[in-house]
Amino acid sequence: MNEVLLDDLIGLFNRAYPILPDTPEGDVRKAIDQFNYARVGSIQVICDPLEEWAQGDIIDPLIFLEWSDEGKPIFFDAPGMIITSTCDLDRKDNIVVCPCYSLSELSKLGNTSFVDDISKNTVFEFFYIDKVLDGNKWAVDLSRPMTLSRDRILSNLQSENIIRKHSLTDKGWYLFITKFSMKYFRPDDLGTMNQRIQNKSQLP
Repeated sequence: MNEVLLDDLIGLFNRAYPILPDTPEGDVRKAIDQFNYARVGSIQVICDPLEEWAQGDIIDPLIFLEWSDEGKPIFFDAPGMIITSTCDLDRKDNIVVCPCYSLSELSKLGNTSFVDDISKNTVFEFFYIDKVLDGNKWAVDLSRPMTLSRDRILSNLQSENIIRKHSLTDKGWYLFITKFSMKYFRPDDLGTMNQRIQNKSQLP
């Protein structure tokens, strides 16, 4: 791939994800500056549930699974945020959710500055949602997605074994997709991209 074509490809990528900086060398953290308190004031991220379920809804309680260092399953109850796109919720068999953690729980890990950064939404892995649920400050861990059966979620919602607690506001949803893109759709570094180009040239 010649240099001009590569520049065009990078330009198309940045236009497809306009919340990212204009150049691969840019600081991706600048993407959340549009939500900076000093610029726009306090942003309401969470509201009462919408009429129909949607991406970003918080449902509670869910049973999440993670693995110990020894490879043993660990189950824990937590609120969960729906990550699946709204348009897919009524036509896909599986729904992706991520667990919510209270900042007081995360503070017990001992890294106070890390928790402060979470509350500023400057940590890629966490989407901060402020004081909701039980009055504590909460954040969604975007690095721990889990897939659940759509029919099972709907059945439990109908029986009220789990409850839709909150939906995202308009600004909350824009902030969410910004954080999600920062976590999963950052451009490759130039070294990795050059390897992709070189490997492609080796194909028969």
